[in-house]
Amino acid sequence: MGLVRRDSTAAPRDTDPRTLRERLTDADADVRRRAALGLGGAAEAVPDLLARVAVETDPAVRDAILTTLAALDHAEVAAGLVPHLASDDAALRTAVAGTLATMPASVPALLPRLLADPDHHVRIMTAMVLADLPHPGTGEWLAGIVANDPHPNVVAAAVDALLPMAGRDHVTVLESARARFPEDPFLRFAVDAALPSLREAAT
Repeated sequence: MGLVRRDSTAAPRDTDPRTLRERLTDADADVRRRAALGLGGAAEAVPDLLARVAVETDPAVRDAILTTLAALDHAEVAAGLVPHLASDDAALRTAVAGTLATMPASVPALLPRLLADPDHHVRIMTAMVLADLPHPGTGEWLAGIVANDPHPNVVAAAVDALLPMAGRDHVTVLESARARFPEDPFLRFAVDAALPSLREAAT
């Protein structure tokens, strides 16, 4: 997701949060975008912003909404965005995953539920979130997915996310994943390509 860059002209300064919240449903997409950016820091607007995420049809407006929500980075925002990881709208799923990946304060508390979600597509999206989440536990969470998830596509997504940060301590878990899913060509190729350098680092 391309989070919107704030600038001095992005939002009107002479309107209060209540007016801006009303403008989130304006017929003019640019008015909606400016209103979303103008609500930065307005915690009382979170329910309104969350309600717009699924129904907003303009990508720039949706990115503005998500930019404002991401900056708040608290539990209500994360919990309100997580259901969209199961959306049938691929663009929405990807945008929300990108937003959650910028929220290291609130996302970790939701990971146990996300990693155990019965929908393997949600678990794939969770691996995508972890790929970019700036948190010291990211590598451990991804390694846990690689070691334990029963679905090959989830494991492949986690391997893809883990490899850029993998070290010698990950050799065993990667070898184990390859052995668990020998018929998965992407997983086999990715692991085979990474192992030589990881093994060399281990010596």
